[in-house]
Amino acid sequence: MIDAITSISDDLEEIATEIVMMDPDDITTLGIIINRLSDLQDLCQKVEHPPMANMLKALEGYTEKMILRQTDDLNPLEEGIVSLQSICQSLYNETDFKKDLSPLFDKLGFKPPLTELSPTQVENAAQISMKDTNAGETRRKTDESPAPHVKDLDDDEKEIIEDFVTESLDGLAGIEITLMELEQDPEDLDAINSIFRPFHTIKGISAFINLLRINKLAHSAENLLDKARSEDIKINQEVVDIILETVDMLKKLIEGVNAGLEAGGALDIGTDVGPLKARIDNIVSISDNAGSRLGEIMLASGDIAEETIEKALEIQREKPEKKLGEILVKELDTKPKEVISALRVQTKTSKKRVDLQVKVDTKKLDNLVNLIGELAIVQSMLKQNKVIIDANNQELYQNLGQLGQISSGLQTAAMSMRMVPIKSTFQKMVRLVRDVAKGNGKEVNLHMSGEDTEIDRNVVDELYEPMVHMIRNAVDHGIETPNKREETGKKPKGNVTLNAFHKGGNIIVEIRDDGCGLDKERIRKKAIANNLITENDNLTDFEIYNLIFEPGFSTAEKVTDISGRGVGMDVVKKGIERLRGRVEISSIAGKGSTFSIRIPLTLAIIDGMVVRISNERYIIPVLAIKKSFRPEKKDYSTLEGKGEMILTHGRLAPLARLDRLFGIRKESANPWEAIVVTVEYENKQICILIDELLGKEDIVIKSMGESMKNVKGVAGGTILGDGRVGLILDMAGIFELVAGK
Repeated sequence: MIDAITSISDDLEEIATEIVMMDPDDITTLGIIINRLSDLQDLCQKVEHPPMANMLKALEGYTEKMILRQTDDLNPLEEGIVSLQSICQSLYNETDFKKDLSPLFDKLGFKPPLTELSPTQVENAAQISMKDTNAGETRRKTDESPAPHVKDLDDDEKEIIEDFVTESLDGLAGIEITLMELEQDPEDLDAINSIFRPFHTIKGISAFINLLRINKLAHSAENLLDKARSEDIKINQEVVDIILETVDMLKKLIEGVNAGLEAGGALDIGTDVGPLKARIDNIVSISDNAGSRLGEIMLASGDIAEETIEKALEIQREKPEKKLGEILVKELDTKPKEVISALRVQTKTSKKRVDLQVKVDTKKLDNLVNLIGELAIVQSMLKQNKVIIDANNQELYQNLGQLGQISSGLQTAAMSMRMVPIKSTFQKMVRLVRDVAKGNGKEVNLHMSGEDTEIDRNVVDELYEPMVHMIRNAVDHGIETPNKREETGKKPKGNVTLNAFHKGGNIIVEIRDDGCGLDKERIRKKAIANNLITENDNLTDFEIYNLIFEPGFSTAEKVTDISGRGVGMDVVKKGIERLRGRVEISSIAGKGSTFSIRIPLTLAIIDGMVVRISNERYIIPVLAIKKSFRPEKKDYSTLEGKGEMILTHGRLAPLARLDRLFGIRKESANPWEAIVVTVEYENKQICILIDELLGKEDIVIKSMGESMKNVKGVAGGTILGDGRVGLILDMAGIFELVAGK
């Protein structure tokens, strides 16, 4: 009984801490609390104290009301926990608990059973009590209960399930990351606890909303992790593999719930979790008895003799239902204080401080960014208004200057709110490397640096798929097998390195491997065979490496489930170009390769040079500009098959007349009578002929809409300070137009 009281007290202390730190609408924490209260009811049976049992039921019912948003008052919950702590203290001190709990039960909406009533009255009272306090209890049915259907849910219940889906998928992603760390350090108790908590939360809330398959599987995983926490089960590859399988299965089930919500159908995809659950339960069932751990702690502290522990373990083998602590106290006259002290050491876990955060709907955040962009445009238009310019009022100009500073500050703050660390994307690659390496019989370490580098949330989402392709290629094609590595004097375990950093308004993501490197000659031969180049083409290393981005290009000798179909690297290039970025390759034969992705920090604003061509305004991204100048007549020439050329930086570059390409006008000025802007893309240069440079501005990017989203050479639009619309040029598309593609 002493053990049970101690455990209940510890759990109540944790619940009290969670209540103090949480908001009333924090569904995740409420789910954790309801889980703990349910577990405490099982533990309370050993104490046999009716007021405690009733209070736990009352608090569980009240927590369910909070989840259903029937109340948001935390005070009764706090009072209930304090009362339970007082009950535990009185039990521990063997004194009577005399406080009248009736007023608190009334606040919690709970009617305790009345033993003075007739059997019929008791039954009726119990039914009323269950109805009043456990609104969601009817959902906790047997495994034969039908899965929930959207048509049976009200708006509040749908919102709860939507929150459950979001929080659960986030939690499962975190499990994968932490599990890879745990595999490297199986004794890391913090990592085990971090993995345990999401399973515990999923188990609790899924039971509440009657998602029984999810509940059963999460419960089994929780039991497995609980055994690992108490060191009854050692973390090894078998345990890691089965937890990863569980994560995959739970993801599939929860995504099925989400699909059901969106389609308005059932929230259960009918996947059988039985075989996986049975495998987990089997590992749990054959684990060694954890009692010896308690004995080891007491032996180490000198509180007990080895013969006493051996005797206690012998009694436990005959009476397996009894815990070691109970045997030591009741049958071997060990002091309760010594047992409790050892139990506290055994169950002690560290708590990490979590920064307080406010979750904001991404649509609301995007709307805020758009509104601030509109504010910046209006502010710029106001500044250029002729009435304002002619006013010659210094106070007005000062106010406009202050407005500009506030607008700029708001824009910076709003953009920073959209920035998130790239860490989450990086860490998703940990499991990918593990799985691909395992499937290829290779050993690979993944090293990461710069995980705290921040990037626009929308960019992070788009960056994931290209990174997956490149990581797979690095492990599948780049890293050699252990035997081949040893033959070339390398360590058997290969290395893939992810690095991120800011540079010149861009984020650079590098993916390096120490494998065999790219085979230039093999790439060249394959390109010739595919009619991408000819035997006579004299290509630089950069141009040869870039051939792997051509659609359908692959040098793989065989097609596998990982690669070899030629649908990978062209996807990478297109994905990066959608982000207005580019990817570059460097490689040394036998040493490895580096893929560098350069993308803008944000998709919402760019530094742009506003130029005029005829009566139209265009924006050239500043990062693409090498120089602007008025060429001399001698710098202009024409070449057969290549058209007009301009001498810039000591070499000839094609001249692009956008007015002709876009159909603005038929005739344009001679280059030596106009201005030329030299721009660069993928180590190639062209010269764009313009009429006038209007100046550099921070450009708020606006979508061109569905009807114009595929216009080649145009990345988007913006509203300029004079109220006119300017088109933002897409360098990849402009180069294709000039090349006649």
